[in-house]
Parts: sequence; structure tokens; C-alpha cells
Amino acid sequence: MSSTPRVTVLMPVFNGERYLREAIDSILAQTFRDFELLIIDDGSTDGSEKIILSHHDSRIRYISYGTNRGLIATLNRGIAAARGEYIARMDCDDISLPERLAQQVAHLDSHSTCAMVAAKAILIDTEGGECGSWNDDDNVTSSQQIIQRLPRANCIVHPSTMLRTALLSTYGYDPQQRNCEDYDLWLRLAADGLRIDKLDQQLLKYRINPLSVTAFSNRKHPDLKNVRTKTLFVKKRLKQLKLNIFTLRVFLYIFLDLYYYFGKMVLDLIFRFVAGLGMLTGNILPIRNNSGLFFFFPFFHLGGAEIVHRDMVTCFKAEHPWVYFTKRSPKKDALRGEFAKVSRIFNWWLFLKYSYPFSAGFMAGIINRHPRAVVFGCNTLFFYKLLPLLSPGVRKIDLIHAFGGGAELFSLPVVPLLDRRVVITQQTAQDLAAQYRSNGIDPSLGQRVLLIENRVDIPKQLLEKRSDAPLQLLYVGRGTEEKRVHLVGIIAARCARNGLPVEVTLVGDAAGAVAPVDRDFCRFAGELSDRALIAQQYD
Repeated sequence: MSSTPRVTVLMPVFNGERYLREAIDSILAQTFRDFELLIIDDGSTDGSEKIILSHHDSRIRYISYGTNRGLIATLNRGIAAARGEYIARMDCDDISLPERLAQQVAHLDSHSTCAMVAAKAILIDTEGGECGSWNDDDNVTSSQQIIQRLPRANCIVHPSTMLRTALLSTYGYDPQQRNCEDYDLWLRLAADGLRIDKLDQQLLKYRINPLSVTAFSNRKHPDLKNVRTKTLFVKKRLKQLKLNIFTLRVFLYIFLDLYYYFGKMVLDLIFRFVAGLGMLTGNILPIRNNSGLFFFFPFFHLGGAEIVHRDMVTCFKAEHPWVYFTKRSPKKDALRGEFAKVSRIFNWWLFLKYSYPFSAGFMAGIINRHPRAVVFGCNTLFFYKLLPLLSPGVRKIDLIHAFGGGAELFSLPVVPLLDRRVVITQQTAQDLAAQYRSNGIDPSLGQRVLLIENRVDIPKQLLEKRSDAPLQLLYVGRGTEEKRVHLVGIIAARCARNGLPVEVTLVGDAAGAVAPVDRDFCRFAGELSDRALIAQQYD
């Protein structure tokens, strides 16, 4: 190893044995080779040192403290000991992709006015599974966007950064900015007019670890943590008489953070009061559902999910369950009549939407009176907001048709309240397990997830296929954007232009989703709710 490597990779370690080997190996596997990996063990009491010493690579420098001094002291000690022209930050539970150092060195080499370059990150859970990205990191890329966003919130992943060593030695990390040392550093750099860039590439796998320092510091009032960081930053700038527009913007955002924090507290108090009034009303009114079965669905219009919901409710026809629709359905109410045949329906979307939280309390008051009530919901935010108001004796179940539809996000705060979660694919069950790990949710709650796969009825006698007839292409479903029905029209037009014998039929409200120039090549059967007519189309 050169005594003056181009890059010092600074990695503080404290009891990081679980992921440490993978983190070290990811640095040693970099395509850029001219670096030193400076590992500072901050008084670990686990097997971290044994893992570090098991690596026999001349590029590794190891410093060990007998007692824990804290992250900021360790970082500043590492900056003082760094030999490289650039310092790349790295945490002991993250993974750097092979091209990370090469890409960042090339950027700093070719942009002499750039003080620091970050990279985008892929979020991973405790098991290494990818679990998305951080919105502020993903959406804020250019140096101008970074300058605009920083007064409001941090938008840079700390262990993805590389800085010029001389500059970082001058600034260092502020010991008073505990748990926010990185955000404070970005603010000071930006306030002094130094350029911060971010590569539009994901070059780091950033682990969302519920036991990390960041996770612990964010559990209690992250808004107040930001207020403290920015207040201390502004206070020191005033003391140094370093006032500019950027510092003023940071100052103004302190008040916005306080507004959000105390605003949430006030709204929570109002919610509890109004929900209490609603609950009292629901308890007093002589309304009773003898079955004790309550279903909450968003719509009753024709669609695959709605058909599943109808079939589920039909199973309990003899019990006369109650079904509430929480969103406005289109005027075509193809399934409304079918729901009405097997249940008592309440199309209360207007009441539930515009009188919340009174309506949530009102529903809870009615439901809690039933000694063996069962509440079932799917794809509706109102259902999840209702759950905390229900008594422990109420059985609570939800259905997730697909991971990524939104329900898995807004249901996260009430996962412990759900007695059972129904999913229709094994992949969704795995996705939920990864989400639980990423957010520090008790993994034993995964045992409440029940897989019930979708199925279709296979005819006892299949129709004979005719190879001499045109190929029949059938689309059945809504014409909503996520279905990408316009592709069906493009396929139909392209087949026609190439003289291919293909007949394309679309069932559902799909005509508007196909481009006008392609519609002449399709046959539109419209919406069909009659099962016999639908069966004919499939035949």
C-alpha cells in the first residue's frame, strides 16, 4: 500500500460483528485499488476485532480503543489519521457496490470546485433483502436541488459520501451535534457556499437496522431532533457573524418543524376528543348487527378485487353481515346489487371521508358493543385508522391483494393490532416479512400472515382449440392506468398491419384506455356483470 493513497475509507466500528465482514469485503472488492481502509474499533465488546484481524490485506489500517468514545469522536480521530487525498465514509453494516470508489474519485478529480460527492443508496433490511429507497435521497440529485432541500431536511446518505480530506479536516464533525453530525456538516458546507454533488447512481446498500444509532435517535420525535440540529447550527453561525440567505432559510424552517410537531400534537388531541364523541354516539344509538361481522371495502364497482370481496361476503350470506364502502364508486354500480343480495350495505363514503374522526369513533362505538365482533378490511385507509379505536376483544383481519399497492405502508403502524393478515401470493408474505424486519416490527407477528392463493375454476371439459381460426386475444379488466391497456390496442393494430389473423376483444371499461387510432382493430364488449356472459367470452 502506498503511504499516500488516493482515498481513505473511514469505517468506525462498535459491536458490529453481524455485518462487519460483508462491509469490509465490499471495500476490498472495489475496482478502484489505490485506497486505505481505516477501521477504528470504538471499544467493541463483541467479536468485531476478531473479524477485522482475520483479514490479511495490506490496505487495512486498524486502530482500537479500549473504551467507547462515541461515533463523533471516532470520526474526528479517523479524519486526523487519514492519509488519503479523499475520505470516503463507510459504516460497518452497509455494502459498497464495486464501482463506488472509482465513480466518486473520477467525479472529484474532474470537478475541482466540488467539495463533496454523495451517491444514491439502495435500502436493505437486516437480512440483506432490498426494501426500496429513501425518497429524499432518490428525488434530490443535483447540487441545486440539494441546496434547496437541506434547510428543510437531510437528503444525503452519510456513508455514501466522499470528501476532500483537507476540507474535512478543517470542518470536522461537531461533538455537540450528537446523532445529527452528518446533517450539521452538510449545513455548514452549504452555508459556506461549498458545492455538494450527488451521483445519479445507486452505489451503496444502506442497511435499515432497528438497532442502529440512527434508528434509536429517530424513535422519539425526529422533528424535534431536526429542530435541535438546526437551532444549534444557526446559533453558532450568529456567534461567528456568518449570516446569509441559506442560514436564514434554515432558521425559518425551524419554525415550520415546530409547527408540524406541535400541530400533530394538537390534531391528535382534537382527534381523540371528536372520536370520543363519535364512540359515545355509537354506543347510545339502538343500532345492532346481529351477526357481529363488519366488512370495510373501498368500492363496489366491477373489478377483480371487488369480485373477490363479493364472493367472500357471499360465504356469510346466512349471517347477514354489514358491508361499508369507504370510497366513491363510479356511477355504474355493477356489483352493488349483488352485495345487497347477501349483506346489508352502507355506501357511507361521504360520511366516512368528511366526518372523520367522528365517523371512526361512531363505528367503533357500534362494533365494540358486540361481544364477538369480527372486522375485516381491504384496500381502505379508513379501516386501518379505525383499528386503534376497537376493543381488544374485536377480531381484526385484513387482506392484501398485492404488495406495493399502498396498503402495506399505511397499515404499518397498526400491524400489532391485526389478528390475521391474508395474502394471496407467497411473494407478498416474504415482502411483508422483509418490511417487518426493516421497520423493527416483532418478527413473530409474521406468524399471523395467512396465505390463501387465488384460484380459478377449471372447466371439467375444455373446448377444442381450432388451429384454422384466427387467434383470439382477450383482455378482461378495468381500463385504469396501471393496467396499461393501451398496449393491447397497439398489439391489435400491429397484428393487423402485418396481416396476422388475430381478433382482439376487450371486456370492461377499456375503450377509453386504447388510443383512437388503434380502436378500429379491437372489439369492445363493455362491462359485463353476468357470470354467464363472462363465461361465454372466456369460452
